[in-house]
Amino acid sequence: VCPTSAIAVEDTDVWIVDDACVRAGLCFEACPHDAIEVIGDRARVRELLAARATVLVLTGEAAVHFHPHALEQVVNACFHAGFAGVHHGVVGEELVAAEYLRLFTDGRWQTLIRSTCPVLVETVRKQYPDLVRYLAPVVTPLRAEVDYLRGVYGEDVPIVYAGVCLADAMGNVDAALTFHELELLLEEAPQGADSIER
Repeated sequence: VCPTSAIAVEDTDVWIVDDACVRAGLCFEACPHDAIEVIGDRARVRELLAARATVLVLTGEAAVHFHPHALEQVVNACFHAGFAGVHHGVVGEELVAAEYLRLFTDGRWQTLIRSTCPVLVETVRKQYPDLVRYLAPVVTPLRAEVDYLRGVYGEDVPIVYAGVCLADAMGNVDAALTFHELELLLEEAPQGADSIER
């Protein structure tokens, strides 16, 4: 299932070739032995929270993961756990949408490949280099949001991503968490009115 053939097999040994991996995550879902684990930076997030004001970008899929809890409850729990700011990841979508609208009206672009997904961009770069010239010169929504948040909070503010695509976070934030890891982090916070329980 790997789009870049980043799974190496030799006798009974199987491993992921990091240089070829674009973090598509298909291997995680397809592995019949549950041998692949997606791991974020929970320890790093704890360090950041203990040391300084830290901002969280919480992607929209959180509403599904934490259901039946309302997103407001999750946000409150994140503040209770020590985050100085919690953002829903919508600002980045709006910022790139404006840029795409501008490109669509620019007659120079007759063919345009959206660059909103880092997995797609890496796949094009590694497997279809002839198509690179058609990639939209637009950053991912997360990159746009991180740039915006650094303008609001300051260039040195630590930013943590929590979402389903850790590939999106690579190189954009100071630490990344899966929703499961965020849930564990919230459970570790001292119990109070703003904490959530599963």
